[in-house]
This record gives sequence, structure tokens and C-alpha cells, in this order.
Amino acid sequence: MRSAMTTPLIQPPRRRINRAAAVLLALIIPPLLPGQAGPGLPDLLKGVEARLKAGFTYRGWTADSTTVITELDKNGRPEKITRVTKIVRVADGVRAEEILKAIVTEDGRDSDITRAYAEEQRTRQEKERKRREEAAREGKAKEGRRSGSFDLDEILPFASDKRPGFEFALRPAGGSPYILLEARAKVPDGKLWNGIYTIDPVRYGILRAEVRPSKNPRYVKELWAEADIETLPDGRLFIKRTKFKVDGGIIIKHIRMLVEDSYANARIMDAP
Repeated sequence: MRSAMTTPLIQPPRRRINRAAAVLLALIIPPLLPGQAGPGLPDLLKGVEARLKAGFTYRGWTADSTTVITELDKNGRPEKITRVTKIVRVADGVRAEEILKAIVTEDGRDSDITRAYAEEQRTRQEKERKRREEAAREGKAKEGRRSGSFDLDEILPFASDKRPGFEFALRPAGGSPYILLEARAKVPDGKLWNGIYTIDPVRYGILRAEVRPSKNPRYVKELWAEADIETLPDGRLFIKRTKFKVDGGIIIKHIRMLVEDSYANARIMDAP
């Protein structure tokens, strides 16, 4: 039985500054005092950009992870569900997964596919290793990001060089203490993502991002993603859950899939 394999859609940005710099950036982001009015839009955007730069400063991480892959029929009903528990290790942009258990549910029956799934994962990781080595020999991108995934830097619109391409607007938060910010590309493009962001008004951290391409890629009917981000005890940020849906392709190969990755017990690896 062929198992469903997928790549996490959203990954932390690949930036590295030392821990002292991260702490300094966190300190210079001015918090709101009780009773103080929320930030204006320009200050909010600058604050979010600074918080993101300060938050993802580690070399790598390890976490316990659960992935649920739901393959859908043409009416959006689940056809097959694969649940995978694993240990994920990321170092210098290179991701490795140790598969602990993989169970597929189809036609009301559960099947243990751990061995086959783990072997597929090892094969895939070996192909990725060879791809990186070949790219290094040819002087191409040196990073370890796998095809089909995106860095937050590619999706989020808060960097100063990206903000001019977006319209930003504050939205009613419905009594929530957090800020809801909408970003829409001025000119729709498959590489620019519209989004709704839930933001902590105290330190400008993004708690949740809900994004979709401002223009769907060719042959893609539906594509969206969401991510929940937590603040670790040392003030840095960690993506604790991602979820995405894709519905697209051609008649010969059409993909309808919903994928959710959750992470727990994160251990951060600092730059040497």
C-alpha cells in the first residue's frame, strides 16, 4: 500500500544572528503599558518585522511531531487518513525525521505502515541529501529547504522591502485582546500571499497566520495554509502547528489533500 508523503508547507525563516542580538532586539521593541492605546499601522508593521527578526534566531531544533494527512475525494470527503508520529530534527535548514509510528485508515480499517513509511522517508531524505550536494557543487542555493515548502520570509509581507507591495488594514477583533491585521497584495501574483494575522499588541508577535496566494498557481483550484506560533520561555518564536489544504492538478494526477503538523517539546539548538 502506497503511503502519503508530504513536506511541511511552512518553515521558519533561515536567518542566523547570535542569541545576544536576539535578546537586544526583543528589548528594544517597546511594549504597550496597561491602558495605552494600540500602535498605529506604521509602528505595528515595523514592530512585527523586528519581532520576527528577533524570534527565529536559532540554528536548529528538535521536537516531537504528529502529522495527519487526509486525502479527499472530489466532493471533499475523506478517503484515506494517515497519522504519523515522529521526531523531527532541523539543523542549518536541513530537516530529518525519525518515524515512530504510521497508521493509515481506509474503508474503515486501520493498517500499520510504519516500516514502509519509514523506508520511503529514508529514501526521500537521501534524495534530498544528494540534491543539496549537487547544488553545492554547481554553486546553487546552499540551503536545505525541500521542494514544495516555503519559508515564512517568502510568505509574510512584513519585511521593509515587501511592504510596499501590500495593502494593510486593521480588522475588528470581536472583543479579543489581540490585533487582527489583513494584508492583501496590490497586484495579485502567485508568489505573493494574502493573509489575516493575529498579533500580540504587547510585543508585536504573530500568534496565528492564515494565508493563501493572492493568485492561485496554474492548475490549482484551492490552496491555503495556517500556522500557530508560540513564544518560548527565552522569548524566541517557534511554529507549533501548521495546516494546509491543496486541491489542484490535472486529470491524470489531481491532488486533494489536507495536512496538519503539530509539534511539542521543542528543544532549540543555538548557533555555535
